[in-house]
Amino acid sequence: MKSGNIFPESGNIHSCPKHKRETVKFFCNDHQQSCCSVCIGTSHRKCESIDTVEDAAKNIKQNRQLDVLLGDMKNVEKKLTKAKSEQEINVAEIENSVEEIIEKTEREFKELVDHLDILKNKHLDEVAGALKKGRGKLSECTNVLTDGIQCTNYCCRNIKRVKETENDAEMVMTYYRVKERLLQLKRFKCTKKQITISEKKSQVLKEVRNMESFGDIEYAESDFRITYDVNDIVLSLVNEFSIDGENPIVWTGNFLSNGNFVFADYIPDGRCFIYNKDWKSKEVIDGLSYPFEAIQAREELLVTCDGTKSIEVFSLSDLHKLRSIKINETMYGITQHNGICYVACGNKIIKLNLSGKKLREYKVEGNYNIHISTTKDGHIVYSNCSLNTVTAITDQGDTVWQYKHIKMRVPRGLDVDSVGNIFVAARGSDNIHVLSGAGCLVRIIEDIPQPMFIKLMEERSICCVCSNRRIMKVYKL
Repeated sequence: MKSGNIFPESGNIHSCPKHKRETVKFFCNDHQQSCCSVCIGTSHRKCESIDTVEDAAKNIKQNRQLDVLLGDMKNVEKKLTKAKSEQEINVAEIENSVEEIIEKTEREFKELVDHLDILKNKHLDEVAGALKKGRGKLSECTNVLTDGIQCTNYCCRNIKRVKETENDAEMVMTYYRVKERLLQLKRFKCTKKQITISEKKSQVLKEVRNMESFGDIEYAESDFRITYDVNDIVLSLVNEFSIDGENPIVWTGNFLSNGNFVFADYIPDGRCFIYNKDWKSKEVIDGLSYPFEAIQAREELLVTCDGTKSIEVFSLSDLHKLRSIKINETMYGITQHNGICYVACGNKIIKLNLSGKKLREYKVEGNYNIHISTTKDGHIVYSNCSLNTVTAITDQGDTVWQYKHIKMRVPRGLDVDSVGNIFVAARGSDNIHVLSGAGCLVRIIEDIPQPMFIKLMEERSICCVCSNRRIMKVYKL
């Protein structure tokens, strides 16, 4: 970050970066650069799209680009702040681990002879060395995160300041400089470090006289990426398995807060499967009639069952059934936002609370709206596999945008990442479409055979894709 000149430059932001005596009067859209009259006649004379700073400022205001940039910057600041807090907690965790090891070591050494005193000192030196190494590594990461947070704070203050200014040139210059810093922050690929210190005792403790080491100190260190750019995502297959059952039909699935994954088998005597983080052992909920989707809501598991036209509610702790919520509608996908559930019912969407009280009903185009999700700002997003559309509506039912693309056929499952990008599994075109929160195409991830859904777990840098309703594929991001 230091070598990347992350912090915005200070000084006179009204003068041209190349010609200090000239005032910025234009903005080149081709190069995304502010420029003066000299620049226009030299390095930008062949450019096709050039605006005055007044027009550039007008576009920024009309499209609320400052607000969008401020939101993106605050999101990066939030992630960096959370990562810094976790690093500080990690320091306390490894200190506690070391304290426990020391206490246990001291108790055992009281029962041993002088020969063990030498081994004790050696053992504690290893512990102290591991702690010192861990502190140093975590301190380095924390310092980098602090730099990033200071940068975002500085940028946010500048954005807030120019929102109130009447100087268009100042606003344009500040906007694009801060935007450049945001891109630098995202490209930097910030990471947070997880360190654990534990102890593995020697199995020859009884043979005290022959001991050469009291125990092995295990130092584990791993890096987790904090921010990412969706354009940099590359899917690398790390696991693939067939879903149990004679002829399973899986439409969608979801990660749970503990990292496990749940999906339903949409058959008359259906089941829900919950796989652990290693995708090996699983738990099963039996006796469901055409279960379509299962989601976590607080400490409960909600399963839509089209056969009984109800939502079956289970305890996440032991999977025992808590209650049934009768809907009396054809029902498919379900999502929740701030304690409110939305259920896709073919030609309508139903809004209800966690107690099952119906709050609202939205009429939607077509009869094949079966996959649904929500964005961070509360918009409801659903796909229609017959109309080949993805639509976003407000909580009041007003259409925000609708997406359609020649290379998107039979759109199915949806997911939303931490920065608001929407992932659409297009089964008929063998690809994944990534849309911005405004419904614009960001990129297409090709060569994904018959994807029914895609679900991301950014904390672990993985995603799940179900192909052809029965093959689960796990990708590293």
